[in-house]
Amino acid sequence: MGAVAAPWKQLLLNALDSNSHLKHSSFFQLATVGSNGRPSNRTVVFRGFQENSDNIQINTDTRSRKIEELKKCPFAEICWYFTESWEQFRISGRIDVIDGSNPDSVKLQVTMNSIPPTLHACSLLTA
Repeated sequence: MGAVAAPWKQLLLNALDSNSHLKHSSFFQLATVGSNGRPSNRTVVFRGFQENSDNIQINTDTRSRKIEELKKCPFAEICWYFTESWEQFRISGRIDVIDGSNPDSVKLQVTMNSIPPTLHACSLLTA
């Protein structure tokens, strides 16, 4: 028996499809917790879903502050607003940073073959 998709996934896919003509529809806000305990928010680019999952995929530079923040506190929230359809998605969960320190060798192999060495892949694992 396969995993059941999160109830928001099809709604999000529909919103992405109906707003696909807008270049900015693939951007969303990612909020993490900074080392000072305060929120830290930035815009990131949607890179799709990890295969056979509801995990949202982004790529980010290894030198970015968000990697350090996520390694200290792996919980985050995204806010995705579609300007034309007036839809908003807020999704929170644990973020899995997939890099050389990730113990999941299968995830690491698949990911590292698809992105440049200065990038990390991050996946939002929803709760």
